[in-house]
Amino acid sequence: MKVRIRGIYATALTKLFLDNGFEIVQSTPQISERFSLEIKLEPADVTVKDGNDKGEIISIGKDLYSFFRKIFNYSFVWKSPVKLYSVIETNECKYMGYEVEPCISKGLVIKPPSEGKIILSPPRAVGNYAMLWRGEGKTFFSEHIKDKEEKARLLSISIPFNKKGYNVKWRSNASFVTNSVLREELEKLSLRYDNEDFRGQGEDFIKITLSLEDKLMLDEIRRKVLPNTIKYHHMLKMSFSNEVDMTEETSGKSEDLLNKLVEDYMKIEHIKPSGKRFYLREGKVIYKEINSDYYIIRLIRTFEKEGMYDGLNVPKEEGDYDIVEFDSRKWYQLHSYYNKDGKLKGVYVNISTPPEILKGIIRYLDLEVDVVKVGNEIKVIDIGELEKNKEVIGEVMYKKILNVVEEVKKIL
Repeated sequence: MKVRIRGIYATALTKLFLDNGFEIVQSTPQISERFSLEIKLEPADVTVKDGNDKGEIISIGKDLYSFFRKIFNYSFVWKSPVKLYSVIETNECKYMGYEVEPCISKGLVIKPPSEGKIILSPPRAVGNYAMLWRGEGKTFFSEHIKDKEEKARLLSISIPFNKKGYNVKWRSNASFVTNSVLREELEKLSLRYDNEDFRGQGEDFIKITLSLEDKLMLDEIRRKVLPNTIKYHHMLKMSFSNEVDMTEETSGKSEDLLNKLVEDYMKIEHIKPSGKRFYLREGKVIYKEINSDYYIIRLIRTFEKEGMYDGLNVPKEEGDYDIVEFDSRKWYQLHSYYNKDGKLKGVYVNISTPPEILKGIIRYLDLEVDVVKVGNEIKVIDIGELEKNKEVIGEVMYKKILNVVEEVKKIL
């Protein structure tokens, strides 16, 4: 299988793919030099690249789910149940239980439901090198096709189809095949479009939402290629770019950059297996300990509004506050809720992957199950949510979670 790799994880991923027998195509000059690879200008079967805010890896093309599930034991690995660029027929603005937008009866999937919603466009015939549909008779290009001569070559092929009233969008792989192959594909796409034959169309879409644990694993793999790779390289790359490179070039240490990420007040980002992100009330930093091996950040969060604390089932009162500690070595955060007089109201332990630090943000993957203590009663809650999301969480992390729950119960 031929793989094209882009983004901040490219060095580590290239080594992983090469070690597992994949062929790397369209490699960048930097990657080619690091691995002594010949740059193969051939079409890719699958593209692997950064996803949302570089905290994710996206795979588009042939199915690599089993490979990723084996590699990323401590991350969310989600394979879309509906293929990218497939054409689907909707029912009352829904498909497979997902909402679709816009609400059209038949459409091309241009964004799978990675965050709970399918985004559609009017149907198109999609091939390996182009997309084709009836329209104004225009040609469009992938953002990755930038060379003027290459655009002129592709335009010369698509103009005859434009004159017949077809729109054509050239995909990035088009740059690596001959004119005759491209003309043949456009002919087939025009027939398929006119006959509304979209069977078998579509590409597998996989999203890996990376945990700190797996980013550290990628650091280790990168270090085998580039020995000056610092700990937390990939996490730090999400907030800094040149600074990480300079630190590694000068044999600096990661704690200098880690300290720059910690602000007086830190937001808390909570990522669910569904892909949805929630932000908890921010907290003031009252303690931090940062070194090259681990970091600890302790926050105080105050509450003003009335209501009930989820899971604890005790009322919120004005002046309540929460002391919570985030430790990069721990798979949980222990929230201790107090009233204004300092009396403990309850303890809520959120089971999660070890926390990451972004600029002004503490982030973790929420693992659904939690442990609470009110008075002398200890309860495990939301175990059903854990079971429901077992496939995305994976077997290895699922077993880890159950062990962490038992560890937390003993601590409490």
